[in-house]
Amino acid sequence: MLPSLITLSRAARLVGVKRGTLQKQIQRGELRTFEGELLLADLLHAYPQTEIEDTTMLERVGSIKEQAVNKIIRADEEQPDVDTLSARIYSLGRELARERQAARRSGTIIDELKDRINEVSADADEKTRAAAFSTLRESFFRSLEAIEPADNSTGFIAREAFLRVMAAQVRILPSGHEFFIEGSDSILEAGLRGGLALNYGCSNGNCGLCKCKVLSGEVKKISTHDYAFSETEKALGYILACANTAVTDVVLEADEANSSSDIPLQQIEVKVRKVEPVNDRVLILHARTPRTRRLRFLAGQYLALQTDSGAAQNCSIASCPCDDMNLQFHIPVVSGNPFSGKVAALRPNSNLTLHGPRGNFILDEDSPRSLAFVAVNTGFGPVKSLIEHAMALDIAEQLRLYWITTPGNSHYLGNLCRSWDDALDNFHYRALKAGDNATVESLLATIIGELDDITSLDFYACMPAPLLDILQAKLLAREVLPGQIRLEQLRENLPVD
Repeated sequence: MLPSLITLSRAARLVGVKRGTLQKQIQRGELRTFEGELLLADLLHAYPQTEIEDTTMLERVGSIKEQAVNKIIRADEEQPDVDTLSARIYSLGRELARERQAARRSGTIIDELKDRINEVSADADEKTRAAAFSTLRESFFRSLEAIEPADNSTGFIAREAFLRVMAAQVRILPSGHEFFIEGSDSILEAGLRGGLALNYGCSNGNCGLCKCKVLSGEVKKISTHDYAFSETEKALGYILACANTAVTDVVLEADEANSSSDIPLQQIEVKVRKVEPVNDRVLILHARTPRTRRLRFLAGQYLALQTDSGAAQNCSIASCPCDDMNLQFHIPVVSGNPFSGKVAALRPNSNLTLHGPRGNFILDEDSPRSLAFVAVNTGFGPVKSLIEHAMALDIAEQLRLYWITTPGNSHYLGNLCRSWDDALDNFHYRALKAGDNATVESLLATIIGELDDITSLDFYACMPAPLLDILQAKLLAREVLPGQIRLEQLRENLPVD
């Protein structure tokens, strides 16, 4: 039968729009919800012309997330050809949809026929019965003929079935956060890729910190673990998120980090993957944690980075928490600061020690507002982390990035920002340069002056401290509330915490 209710996340995937778009339609009364789920008939009515098989936008967004997240490469023999598998399953989904519709309509016809026969049989007049049976016969055959053609809901049913086969949906309580599990990811891996700050420690089944309770649905154990559950925990349905995947849509009770205070301070030795001198002002440091000691952090946070020589500096993390093994740092080359010289001399597989994370420059995931990001020079690092996290969560209707550079500096990852702008309909990027004709302060004024919907935005900005004060004053003057402003100063030459 046609599913009567569908979750908001799956509905967005089904019609190829953002969750925020559906949320606005719900607020306008165009879509009805029942206990947080949409009526599929309403969705079909709201999107009658949707090309169910057109997944272009989903593929483009998926490609961006793929670039931001390290994927485990498996041997070819361990996985079927994805295109063939998808085509077969989608074909079966369409066939199943047609059969479901036919069965539903046939059942309705049979029920109606029974009622009519009972009505005719009760009539004592033979002439009336004959006329009624003639009318009944014509009605019956017209109904049978109507079974064959499929209506426009077939595509929705097929697509919905296809999505359920290809990706199981996980809902976390008490937060209500949702994400999808695709491929052979564990619940923990998929949750992190989806932008959730699930509780975990070793991620290999020893510590038990990723313990969660299955409230509904079916899970499957995909790896062994040393952590031992009590008999009571087993009876209550507890599992390790790192060792299980979802077979069907599931609802889990699990702990999540709601603020920076929920993230423990950690000391982890990592390996340098490479040091990339993108220009004479910026080094991009790529590091990798051990598989068994990944870094738990929130997007936008910073930590103390220490080399083997003892040189240390606070550095903002420039990568997304959705990939907790592969870390990125944008190191400014500052005259008189020896740390950047020590980083430039690092070679692949050199050791570094991380102490942290710290900081409250983090995303307000519960805010319904669109997001505006403002960065000056390497202030783009933590901003990049926040943007990638917002993309993973898929929560903001609009994302805007304003990147200002001062003389001698450049938009060193401008191509990445332009690729976001090109691929995502809801992302807008503007590169700005300060110089003889424009100061950073005047550019900030220009940005703020151009925003007609400024009070409907949350602002995240990273730049030198004096500029933060100027930006905040300008935003407050435009009646932006203090709770909508989050500021982070550039961590150049700041003492290590």
